[in-house]
Amino acid sequence: MTAIRDAVVVGAGPAGVAISIFLRQRGRDVLLLDAARFPRDKVCGEGVSPEAWRLLTALDAAERVERLAPWPLRGMALTSPDGTQFVGRYTGSARPGFALRRHALDQSLVEAAAAAGVEIRQERRVTALLLEEGQVRGVVAEGPAGPGTIRARLTVGADGRRSVVARHLGLLHEHARLRKFAVRGYWEGVAGLGELGEMHVGGGGYCGIAPLSSSAANVAFVLDQDEMREAAGDLEGFYRRALRRWPRLFHRLSAASLLEPPRAIGPLAIVARRLFAPGALLVGDAGGFFDPFTGEGVTLALRTAEIAAPFSEQYLDSGDPDALLRYDAARHAATRDKFRVNRLLQHVVGWPGLANLMARKLKRRPDLADRLVGIAGDFVPARTALDARFLARLLFA
Repeated sequence: MTAIRDAVVVGAGPAGVAISIFLRQRGRDVLLLDAARFPRDKVCGEGVSPEAWRLLTALDAAERVERLAPWPLRGMALTSPDGTQFVGRYTGSARPGFALRRHALDQSLVEAAAAAGVEIRQERRVTALLLEEGQVRGVVAEGPAGPGTIRARLTVGADGRRSVVARHLGLLHEHARLRKFAVRGYWEGVAGLGELGEMHVGGGGYCGIAPLSSSAANVAFVLDQDEMREAAGDLEGFYRRALRRWPRLFHRLSAASLLEPPRAIGPLAIVARRLFAPGALLVGDAGGFFDPFTGEGVTLALRTAEIAAPFSEQYLDSGDPDALLRYDAARHAATRDKFRVNRLLQHVVGWPGLANLMARKLKRRPDLADRLVGIAGDFVPARTALDARFLARLLFA
């Protein structure tokens, strides 16, 4: 007779690893599946906010990541369309953020999961869910030995923006209006890098720089879908041409080398109707993704897993479906204000005149810039950006 696992987790990125380890720490039998073989590439801005260190420590993974010598990020420098630049620093954070290639970060997290006692099966592509009497009872997965059935009391979708779990449950759809794509490239010999992440606004979108060393960087931009039509058949040529939209950045790449062909991903914005179904829940990007402007993706993935863990435990203990409903409410409460700030920033970015005005104000008020960057860094509560006093200080700076 086929054994029934406590949990099967689909997707071994940061969210999937995190929920797997948190459940193992509670003594649960966890199987972690991923369609890829690690290490594998992942299109990402690769800047990670300071709050991630707390979560990595809780997962007993911080030392593994430290051994990879990630590049420290002590704040963000943002440049508006007219060239005004302000700097916000991670003041008040015990540790800086960091930048690290995702193939290395994700591999170290998979190793942490194995060390925690999670069973991991790579090159296992989930093709269907097991549904019995309206409840998810596990998955069907294909691998080197062919298809197989895995039964579990709880199925966790941690398989990203194209989540098979979420889509089979009819929970995930693309955003009706936000149709943005990201294109990422790696450069060596970039001038002017330091221990700040960078964001350059204008040119119909924005471009971010995550320094990976004193000379190497991840350079990724985000543009609307209509702008991407020019990329058909020649992504690298389009990527190089598009970087001219941010001239203050482009000149710093004049003597640099593009290390490998760029990669694109999109549309980025995904909406989840809810984060659970009977016998299943969603964590990380599988539960929805808005926009990478504030660069919180990895930290948010880890945080949603942390939120999900106690409710998953309650469900496994009691079988009470309301435990999964409570997870949905708890994640919404924990992320609501941050997503509101994200949407507010999208409005600012979309209006060059407003972006220039805000940049000039924040340049005059580094304390307000530090507050805003601290919110993006996940260690300052996002609700403080929506506070009337903060908004008044910003408006009249």
